[in-house]
Amino acid sequence: MSLAAREIARTALKLAVSLVAVSILVFVLTVAIPGDPARAVLGKAATPAQLSAFDAEHGFDHPLWLQYADYVSNLLRGNLGTSYASSVSVASLVLPRLCRTLFLVLFGWTIAAVLSLSVGLASGRRAGRAFDSVVSVVTLVVSATPEFMIGLLLAFVIGYHLGWLPTDSSSAGFYDVPWPALSSYVLPSIAVALTISPYVTRLARANAREVMGEPYIRAALLRGVGGARLTARHVLPNASPPVVNALALQFAGSIGGVVVTETVFGFPGIGQLLVQAVGERDLAVVQAIALIIGGAYVVINVLADAVVRLVTPRLRGAQA
Repeated sequence: MSLAAREIARTALKLAVSLVAVSILVFVLTVAIPGDPARAVLGKAATPAQLSAFDAEHGFDHPLWLQYADYVSNLLRGNLGTSYASSVSVASLVLPRLCRTLFLVLFGWTIAAVLSLSVGLASGRRAGRAFDSVVSVVTLVVSATPEFMIGLLLAFVIGYHLGWLPTDSSSAGFYDVPWPALSSYVLPSIAVALTISPYVTRLARANAREVMGEPYIRAALLRGVGGARLTARHVLPNASPPVVNALALQFAGSIGGVVVTETVFGFPGIGQLLVQAVGERDLAVVQAIALIIGGAYVVINVLADAVVRLVTPRLRGAQA
């Protein structure tokens, strides 16, 4: 079997096992949420007969293993279930918000990737100089600032004080892209980028500093290779594999970590929907969002690991 075939088989097996584990974890944790779904949906005035009917309708009177079997069976058929609170399909609630959240995260992640790689590599090549010191201090300060504080500062300075962008992102659209809807993404995207950038910048900086000490870099400098050419041909290819993996993990983590950002800016994404569903104890919606977030993290993590192994000569040689 070729190296590529072995890598595909290994990735598929790891992905399948991880997704099964995620489904079990999501089911167990959502079932363990305190409170009675029937009481939360029907209200305090509901009678015991109404509560029993609600439990029977949604399968809460079945053993946990049978509830999990029904849950997996529905997932395999592409059925995310029905919202307990609104009695509409979970897919119709989650998918439009998921599209907006993915666009938001992709926008912020792209900003962070470009910023982190350029600043981190430039800082690593200038180790010990003033620019490197400034980058070190700035990344430390930003990483120590809570996410909600970053959002509030952006909203106050750029949105309220300067008036450049709207601070209320509740009008953010996805299928329609007029400026008022598109501009609602900018401040939340910058907030997402600022939560990702410090870690990735420090990682790129550390890897660039390590690569700059390698013999092939000194040989390239002796041959007169320098500036952007040295960075593009020698520093970037050798310093980027760990950064690629970190960026993939940050993207996956940001899908579930935008709850604070969406709350600060009133952004209509899955984070805001998750907070609402937990408050209403709408388990079907909570399970769907948690499964999407966990599944995305697993899929992106596994695929990023496979890509790093395939593009890194040292790792390919070790596998062969």
